[in-house]
Amino acid sequence: MRLPVVLLAVTAAAWSQGQMPVKHVAAVSTAEKPLLSFATMSELEAQLDGRINAAGGAEPMVLIGPARALYLLGYGAVVTQEVSLVVTPTVSPFRGAITPKEVTQVHQRKLERLPLIRQVMRDMWTTTASSLNMVPANEQIVVAVRLLYKSWEDTRGLPGQLVLRGSRGAGASGVQMEEQ
Repeated sequence: MRLPVVLLAVTAAAWSQGQMPVKHVAAVSTAEKPLLSFATMSELEAQLDGRINAAGGAEPMVLIGPARALYLLGYGAVVTQEVSLVVTPTVSPFRGAITPKEVTQVHQRKLERLPLIRQVMRDMWTTTASSLNMVPANEQIVVAVRLLYKSWEDTRGLPGQLVLRGSRGAGASGVQMEEQ
């Protein structure tokens, strides 16, 4: 019986409040066509997904989520992906636990894959910069890859994400990689 009374009191209090003043926000629009079309960005995303799927040959990297590309006016283009460097075992009804030996093996394989993902990212940056030649030369091209780890993994020496950035005009020689 108390719950309906409480709900009625809260509702009455809410309705008795005066109307909040409406703040007007100016809409931002451009009369001209956007710098980068949806089709251009979608095509770029598909190309980058293909690069990750092809990397590693017989033991490919795992693309967790498709690439997402966007253009920030005045800053540049940003592309993100989420990747697992190797296929990792999972706990299931058929596998009760991950053994210490498997933890060590997965860690070692992922450490060995770091040079490959770094090279793939450099290639992705170059592809992105050349595909988006309509982006002003002083703006940035950023390629960021977030690396996926399972809760049981040993992540010592493994970054959580890699970010490659540089101005489009400076080309590949001006690109900096940051590992976080």
